[in-house]
Parts: sequence; structure tokens; C-alpha cells
Amino acid sequence: MAFTTHCATAWLVLTAAAGLLAQKGPDDALRALQDGNRRFVAGKSVPQPLGEGVRRTLARGQSPFAIVLCCADSRVPPEHLFNAGLGELFVVRIAGNTCDAETLASIEYAVEHLNVPLCVVLGHESCGAVAAAVAQSSALEKARPEAAESQAIAQLLEQIEPAVRKTAPRDLLGKDLTDACEEENVHLTVHECIRRSPLLRRYAQVGKFQIVPARYHLDSGEVEWLPARALPPEPKADTHTHRGAVPMTVPPHVALRLLQAGHRRFLGDGLPSGDLTPARRTQLTTGQQPVAIVLTCADSRTAPEHVFDAGLGELFVIRVAGNAVNDDVLASIEYAAHHTGASLLVVMGHTRCGAVTAAAEHPEDQQLTSNMRSLLARLEPSVEKARASGGKGAELVELAVRANVLRAIAEARSRSAILRDLEKQGRFAMLPVVYDIASGDLTWLKDAEGAEKETVPAAAPSGETAHDHGSEAHDENAAHGAPGDGHEGKQGKAHTNGAEQHLSVLDWGDRPETEVVAAQPHAAAKAHATEKPHQPHAAASVAEAGPADSHDAHSESGHDAGEALPAPTAWNDPIVLVGISGVASLLLAALVAMMKRG
Repeated sequence: MAFTTHCATAWLVLTAAAGLLAQKGPDDALRALQDGNRRFVAGKSVPQPLGEGVRRTLARGQSPFAIVLCCADSRVPPEHLFNAGLGELFVVRIAGNTCDAETLASIEYAVEHLNVPLCVVLGHESCGAVAAAVAQSSALEKARPEAAESQAIAQLLEQIEPAVRKTAPRDLLGKDLTDACEEENVHLTVHECIRRSPLLRRYAQVGKFQIVPARYHLDSGEVEWLPARALPPEPKADTHTHRGAVPMTVPPHVALRLLQAGHRRFLGDGLPSGDLTPARRTQLTTGQQPVAIVLTCADSRTAPEHVFDAGLGELFVIRVAGNAVNDDVLASIEYAAHHTGASLLVVMGHTRCGAVTAAAEHPEDQQLTSNMRSLLARLEPSVEKARASGGKGAELVELAVRANVLRAIAEARSRSAILRDLEKQGRFAMLPVVYDIASGDLTWLKDAEGAEKETVPAAAPSGETAHDHGSEAHDENAAHGAPGDGHEGKQGKAHTNGAEQHLSVLDWGDRPETEVVAAQPHAAAKAHATEKPHQPHAAASVAEAGPADSHDAHSESGHDAGEALPAPTAWNDPIVLVGISGVASLLLAALVAMMKRG
């Protein structure tokens, strides 16, 4: 009994000590980030614990020690730059690291409810959003303004344009104009966050919160900590008009399989394999070509670079509390789809989402900032839909999380002509998924609207499909970055929950021959007789070998190219006939034995 008491006491002391260590002050949090970045720059990043034990601990709650507001650019993943693990950083990502109501609400939530003492506004070199704002400003000066690609992108650039206006007239001290504008944009965002949020000002005044500007250098990997500036007077409102696609890096179905392969590595608890080397940083200074766009929550437990085991430059990540879609989020998605070649958007909700939970707990009765209320208003339709289906308590939140993910996909599709056009061309796809923060599993949801538009897909390169049924060979390929078999779940087991029913652009490849023939006998016969397998551009090294022999087999069988192949039935299937013969033989033998016995 005494031994048990002593153990319990020791456990409480250790728990309390761990809690004190987790609750860093602003200076401690800043030093932890600086130390992590120094390890990253030196190529000595410490592998972070990402296993099931960590995930189940984080399922009980999160206590990140810092907020990072940075660009969605795939080359700037905060968890990698600061060598941080799951649950350590509360990350908000938006193209151009701008400040809108949802961004502010995300930061306010982390400060007020998670007691996070530090926010870093992190700009970076070669920022596409800032470069677009500079180009737009130059075109306006030459009286040759270009029409904006979309209203959402126009509004995003409007938020960056004041930094360009402020930088252009002054002496740049030898700096490039875009570099100077990137720095100024960081300072502008810092000032906007404090100016527009009374809650952040109040926490800053009592020493419980600090917001610092920084800029990431792509080649060296170093985070430059910029000097803080005094808060300027409130700027006057101003508006301006604005300013058109890049080949996709890999087809959408290949991008999906790369993500799934990375997720299997994450579940396997092995060492991360993402490329964080200095050579990779140097390569990315010339531009980015991310494989996919991930829109997810700012929650520190949902870091996409960890969940998908992705390195620098692989994912264009947008993060805001509740993965809500506002104008800036939509502009970020459009920019990545149109200008970086990313062919897949994954909207990733997660279990036990704090923002969705807050929206489900009648926010009209709570004391909230105007920014928080604006954010929750975007989530309330999903909560009401879940409530109408009969959900209550924890079930209500989980249903609302799913509804919110599906709503985000639908909203992006309905509001963006750019995304609809790319989707129609087969160059882009959008998928909803829910991440389980305890198990680490992904549940891929059926995109109802996309499924309604589904048509028979064009023939795909041999071996490329989002739902093969390979096993060991596929897992071996996945460990080396090859696309997987399309299944998700613990230890690589199936956990798709409808992923195979997604957009037709993801359904290329190895469907059973009977299914193809039954659906389109004439077209299927022609395709089998005439088509040659080929490798996709930029994906030859990751696509698995396909059943190319089936094409030659059909062409040698004597069928005409335009002749429909007879659909197999139970009566001309050799396996069925052999089975029937065997059963008949047994019955005959039994009958003979009975006659002899009689």
C-alpha cells in the first residue's frame, strides 16, 4: 500500500514537472525555436517521436509552445524548419502569410485557450504571393494593369500591396525590391495582428504573449529573426485593382498514392524519410513544384509534413482553425493549383477539433472576440447539418467534422472557376479526409458532388490506379517513395472508407476486366486491342509496373479491334465448370457406394 502511494506521488510530481516544462514563456519558446532551426541548418535535425503512444497522449489535449503564422509555400514547413514534432507548434498557413479574420481567430484561440506565449510571423525568400503583388504594382505604375485571375486572388494581393507601396519609394540599401517587400510584409502582418486584436494586445501588455517577425532563407535553411518595430498608426483603407498555368507536377492519382505511401511510413513508426538536406534547400531556391495542396486545421497535432512523411517542397500547406474556407484560403489554393502545378487538394479535418467543438457548443451564448465569432459562423452550417442527423455530444462533433470537410470541398469548387476548369480538364482533383489524432489513421470520405459528375475515365498509364490490391511489393515500393496501393490504415491495412469512389481522374487503371467490359463492351475491346502502356511524365520513377501483358493477350486472341468481347458468365467460366464437374463426380461416387452397400 505504501509502495503504491509513493508511486502515485512520484507520478504526480513528474506530471507537474512535465507540465511546467511544457508551459514555456515567450523567451523560452523563442530559444526552443532557434535551437531547432540551428539543428535543421546544420543537417542534424533530431527525429521526432511520432508513434502511436505520442498520438494517443495528444488525443487527450494539446499544449503547443509556439504559434507559427507562415506562407503555404511547400518549401516552408515549420515543423521541419524548427525540428518540432506533433503537438509542439500551432501552425497557421496562408499564401503570403497575410492577416485576415480567420487567421486572427486561430491565433486568438491558441493564446486564450492553449496558453501559447509566442507567435512567429515567418516570411520567406522567393514568395510567389509577394512577387505577384510586386509585379501587379509595377504594371499599375506603367498604366498596364492586368485583370486578376480571380476575385479571391485579387483580395489576397490587396493585403500584400501596402507592403509594396511602403517599400518601393525608399532606399533599399542594396536589397532586391522583392526581398525588401517580403520583409516589409512580415512586419505589416505583425502590426495588423496586434492592431486588430484587443485580446492579443491585452495578453502582450501583461507579458503573457509576444509576436516576433522572421524570414526564412531557402538555400541556407536559416531563419532570420527580424528586429521588432513599434506599432504604427492605423493605416488608411485603400483598394486597388489587380493582375495569368503551369504544367502539373504529377497526375492527381499519382499525387494521391504518394501521399498514401508517406502516410503508411508515418504509421510504421520508422524514421522520417523526407528530404531536408542542404542540397534540397538549394534546389528549391529556383522555385517550387509541390505534389499536393493540403488544407487543414491549425491544431498542433495535425502537421501534414509529419502525417504524410513529406520533405521540403512537397506539400503546399494552408492551415487555419477548423480548416475553414475564406477568400484568402481560396486564393492560396488557386495560386498553388494555377502557378505551382499541384494537381491535388486534400482537405483534412481531424477528430476532436477544438474549433468545431466550439461551434457545436452554442457560441451565441459565449463571450467571444469578433474574429472568433466570424470563424465559428463559417463552421456553424456543418454543425447544424450534423445536429439535424441526430448527432449529440462527441458524436455531434465527429459528424460535424466530416460535414465541415465536405463543405470545404463543395465551397472551393462552387466559388472558384479556376479550380472547376482545372478539374474539368482532368488536371486537378479535390479529396476530403479526416485524420484520427489518436490512431493516426486517415478516413477518406466520398465527395458526393464529385461522384455525381463522374464519367468513365480516359485510359491511364499502365499500373497507375488509386485502388490497386497489391501487397508486399507495393509496401516495399512505398518505403522508397513509390506510390502505394491506395489503402490507408494501421499497418498498411485497408482504411479507405470510400476513397475508391472519388473523382474519375483518380480512378485510372487496373479495374477488373469483367467490370470494364460490362460497363462499356465496345470501348473496352477497342482499348484492349489498340492501346500501348506508357509512363507518365515526372512519375516514371514512382509508378508501379502494370499488367501490360493483358493488351497483347487480347490482340492475339483473334478478336477484331472493334469487336465486342463476350461478357464472361458462370457457364463459360472454366473455374465454375471444373467445380461443377467435381461436385457431380462426388455425387456419382456416393451413389455407387450406396448401391453396392444395398
